[in-house]
Amino acid sequence: VAAKIQTDMLPKGYPPFPERRDFDLFASMTPAKEVGGDLYDYLLLDEDHLMITVGDVSGKGVPAALFMGKCKVLLDFYAYLRLSPKDIFEKANEQLCKGNESALFVTCWLGIYTFSKQELTFVNAGHPYPIIYKNGEYALLKEKPNIILGYLENTKFVEHTVSLKKGEKIFIYTDGVTEAENIKQELFGEKRLLEIIKTTEKKNAMSSLATVKEEIDNFAGNAEQFDDITMLQFEIL
Repeated sequence: VAAKIQTDMLPKGYPPFPERRDFDLFASMTPAKEVGGDLYDYLLLDEDHLMITVGDVSGKGVPAALFMGKCKVLLDFYAYLRLSPKDIFEKANEQLCKGNESALFVTCWLGIYTFSKQELTFVNAGHPYPIIYKNGEYALLKEKPNIILGYLENTKFVEHTVSLKKGEKIFIYTDGVTEAENIKQELFGEKRLLEIIKTTEKKNAMSSLATVKEEIDNFAGNAEQFDDITMLQFEIL
């Protein structure tokens, strides 16, 4: 029941906005246990703005899932108020810090894309660097990350902006992807992920995520999945 409640909180369906033909978007979450602490979300705030986010709560099981639900609701609420990514994180962080006796925290990446400007404004709260595809090349989108959410009150966050034009895309994921282990306790790693992402250049978002997940499963083999695996890809068409 808990697993169903959690999955029902996450948006589903492909394409997520059938009436929009100017972008491609898909996300998936595979929990390590019955319920997990990862989250993803996307909201079409209006005709010109789309919010995308991926997060990873510390811990596993029901406590992490509950904290994940709280985090998602807060991020959605402040996004619908048309706040900037920076302000969304600052407001949400204050609420997550209150009464957080379990000392849970969230690494999170959130961006708002403005279609008229072809710009993605984003904030990274201690989350793995996304992979961006621009000018025919894949690379990590490296900007100095901010502190994690839910850890310290009165935290100020810094946002960044990157252009994202026709044919360009971004792949966001949790560390369950790069830290997946095989029976030899070797990590999947960023380098392997980049190499696999390069093979998905001509694929849509759903097929790209399926390819990455298949490669993770092949790499892990019979090794147990220790962490949730969450991925999101957004491309301008």
